[in-house]
Amino acid sequence: MGILKGTLPALLTPYDMSGNINENEFIKYCEFGISKGLNGLFCNGSAGDSQALGIEEQIKIMKLTKEAAKNNLPIITGIASTVYQNTFTLAQKAYELGLDALLLAMPYYYKLSEDALFEYIKDLSSKVKLPLYIYNIPLFAPALSLKFIERVSKLDNVVGIKDSSGDALLLNHILDVVPGDFDVFVGREEFYAGALLIGAKGSMTSIGGVFPELMSEIYKSINEKNIDRALLIQKSLLKAIRFGMSMAFPMGFALLLKARGFEFANTSIHPLSHATKEELNTCFNEAKELVKTIEKETGIKL
Repeated sequence: MGILKGTLPALLTPYDMSGNINENEFIKYCEFGISKGLNGLFCNGSAGDSQALGIEEQIKIMKLTKEAAKNNLPIITGIASTVYQNTFTLAQKAYELGLDALLLAMPYYYKLSEDALFEYIKDLSSKVKLPLYIYNIPLFAPALSLKFIERVSKLDNVVGIKDSSGDALLLNHILDVVPGDFDVFVGREEFYAGALLIGAKGSMTSIGGVFPELMSEIYKSINEKNIDRALLIQKSLLKAIRFGMSMAFPMGFALLLKARGFEFANTSIHPLSHATKEELNTCFNEAKELVKTIEKETGIKL
C-alpha cells in the first residue's frame, strides 16, 4: 500500500522565452495548487514534457517540486525512459532527494512482450528504494492488459497503478482483480467522480494542476457523499478537458494555466510554426472565457 491518496496534479513545466525551465514560475504554480487543497504532487509525467527533457532537467524538476512541497505533501515522480539505466538513475535521485514514490510507464520504442515487461518491472522494483506505481497510458506507451496488471500487482514493491486508458470498464475490472491494498489512481479527469465512487484512491491529472480547487472539491464532495455536487463540478470541467485535448498535448492545458495567470512564455518545448503560434493566440482568448464560464457554473472563485 502506498502513501498517496486524493487529488494530485500532473504538473506541467513552464518555460521562459529562451525555452529554459522557468523555475520561479514552477514553484509558484506548485504552491498555488497546494493552497487550493491538493493532496500531493506528481512531477515528470507526460504533462510535464518528461520524455522531451534530459535527465538533468528531470532531476531539476524533482528538486523544485521538493522545494515547493516543503515536506508537507508526498511527491511521486515519473521515471519512464527507453533506457533502463536512465530509469534507474532517476529512481535513485528521487530517493536521494527525499521523494516518496515512483511512477513507471512501460518502455515505448522497442516492443516488448508481456513476459519481458513483467521481468523488466520485477527487476526494477526489486532494486529501487521507493514504492513503485505502474502507469497504463496507451496514448504514449504499450497498453497493459487486465491479466498483466493483476500479475504485476502481486509484486512486493509495486504498490499501485495510474490508469490513463480512459476505459471505465477496464478500471472497474482492475479494482476487482488487484489486492485490496493496491492503490488505483485514475489518469483521465473526465471520470474522476465515477472512479472514486467505484473505489479508486484518487487522481493524477493535468486538469488537477489547472483547476486544483475544483478537482479537490470533487474528492471532498465524494467523501462527504455529496454526489450531486461532485457531478456538477465534473460536468463543468468537461469543456476545459476537451479544450486541453484539442491540440498537441499538453499545449491546451498550458494555455488554460496561462489563462489563470501563470507565465507560460512558451506553451511547448518544441519549435512551433508562425501559423501555430497565431492559432494559440486565438485559443488563449477561448481559454480565458472557459475559466469564466466554469467559475460561474460551479460557484467557486477562480
